[in-house]
Amino acid sequence: MNCLEFRRQLGVDPLSTTIAFVQHRQDCPRCAEAAARTAHFEAALRRALRVEPSPQLAESILLVQATQQNRRQAYLRRGGLLALAATLVLAVGVGMRVEARPLAAQAVDHLREEAQVLTSTQPLSAESVRAAFAQRGLALRHVPDGIAFVGCCPMGKHLTVHMVMPQGDGPVTVIYVVDKKAGQREDFQRDGWRGRSVPLGRGTLILLARDTDQFDRVESIWREALRG
Repeated sequence: MNCLEFRRQLGVDPLSTTIAFVQHRQDCPRCAEAAARTAHFEAALRRALRVEPSPQLAESILLVQATQQNRRQAYLRRGGLLALAATLVLAVGVGMRVEARPLAAQAVDHLREEAQVLTSTQPLSAESVRAAFAQRGLALRHVPDGIAFVGCCPMGKHLTVHMVMPQGDGPVTVIYVVDKKAGQREDFQRDGWRGRSVPLGRGTLILLARDTDQFDRVESIWREALRG
């Protein structure tokens, strides 16, 4: 074993008892000195590691762990509460925006979504129309003629009965909003549609068409049908 091999072995296993390692340490003064220094360092290290731990060390460690866990849980709780509060604020804000939109705007949006019903032309039976209003808790005095479509549709957060009445110059969409009464009768125009909103009974009658030629007649018909 030469000096380089000895020093490598000394760094890996300073207490090695192999014949070559022991023989070289005896024959080489410089390597023997290096081995002595290493042995002194190893002894000092072992003495340092033999320090008796404090009797309260285990309790201190457990206390630190418990404190950290409590802090993490408190942080998560605060984060969860903040997230919940943000969700509630967002939901309330969205709800307020939906509620703040005029019935006219909601009706036009609903008509766009249900545009295919405007092609209905075959008159429905009076029984099917009465059944739709009965589903909304309403009874008609009589059923107007010429209703080609009827459906109990949600419109935003509102309940409605949605109808189509074909006319000579185009269909008139009739939407009766069951659960919200408009403040006043008014005509409006939105996205190419002409409309009229009429407080009637417990709700609001909304008429939509490309022009208003038939509005007075259709409004009169439904005032009579929903009277009382």
